[in-house]
Amino acid sequence: MMVVVGCAATTPYVGQGPHPQVVRGATIPPIDFLGNILALPGKLILWNWKFANHDISPQTERDLVRYLDAKRQPAFEETVYRLNQYAPFGDLRALLKNRHVGWPYRLLIGLPVTLLTDIVLPGRLFPWGDYYNPYTNVAHLYSDDATIALHEAGHAYDFATFPYKGTYALVRLVPFLDLYQEWWATENAITHLIEVEDRQMEFHAYKTLWPAYGTYMGAYVPIPFGSIAGALVGHVAGRAKAATKKRYYQRMDAVLNPPTDINVP
Repeated sequence: MMVVVGCAATTPYVGQGPHPQVVRGATIPPIDFLGNILALPGKLILWNWKFANHDISPQTERDLVRYLDAKRQPAFEETVYRLNQYAPFGDLRALLKNRHVGWPYRLLIGLPVTLLTDIVLPGRLFPWGDYYNPYTNVAHLYSDDATIALHEAGHAYDFATFPYKGTYALVRLVPFLDLYQEWWATENAITHLIEVEDRQMEFHAYKTLWPAYGTYMGAYVPIPFGSIAGALVGHVAGRAKAATKKRYYQRMDAVLNPPTDINVP
């Protein structure tokens, strides 16, 4: 069954069951294929072939919903998650109705940002990757990677817990302050995975989200291709962290569940 929202065709949520915050865009093979190809540089930088692959699985949806159900915050519970969906009218309505951000912020900054990234040059085709728009309170997801989805949901939760959301969105334009917001969303996603004891996804998060964070840090280094250099540092650090945590869990399991020697006479 197809449901029309604005001018975007969507299919009902098929992960954990109908969820009011999650909508999925209709599959358009030529557009999805082209978007996947255009995202190749990002895939190589992150060394993640599911980045912006425009084919989000029910498992990734379930992991996202598990995070949403674990958090309780009024503004956060109003965030919409568009899975590979292009919904220009829906995003404009969200911009108009987002009472959590003051109208001057929405008009002067939110409108140009929404027109550019959500409507004129949408991530549904162009390789901007997954992102959260605080002015519409909408997260746009294009990658079949739960850690990336949790990172964007972390941005939404970060904004939901901040009292002055418009100002918080504005300060992101100040150099270096975006590093704090990106790190917070990354740590929040990893902390959630630790809490739900999803070790394999936690290891994967270090290997994906840390290189992604490295691109932000590298952008501030005055060298050619700084973002790529930052990603490489993130890859090394993330893989080292994953290996360290794996050894830690192995030692912990050995202490909590020591082998039992049974001597049979």
